[in-house]
Amino acid sequence: MSSSYIGKVDKARKYAEEPERVNIHTFEASFIGNHNTYRVAYSEGDWSCECAFFATRRVCSHTMALQRMLDEVLAGHAAEAAAD
Repeated sequence: MSSSYIGKVDKARKYAEEPERVNIHTFEASFIGNHNTYRVAYSEGDWSCECAFFATRRVCSHTMALQRMLDEVLAGHAAEAAAD
């Protein structure tokens, strides 16, 4: 393994510990639920999901799960947006 690659791995590790460096503007994922697979998306602060529950309530277990998974990064994005 080359020293330049080792340096990049070390830099990536440091970056991963600083989630405030990342602002997610859009994000899309396939979420495998208990009954179906749904497309879940995040765009400029708004979540969406293809499931029927989200269609009527604008929130669902799929979006809430992804929010929990991405909470640190999205919190940094919200703080940046508020500062602007």
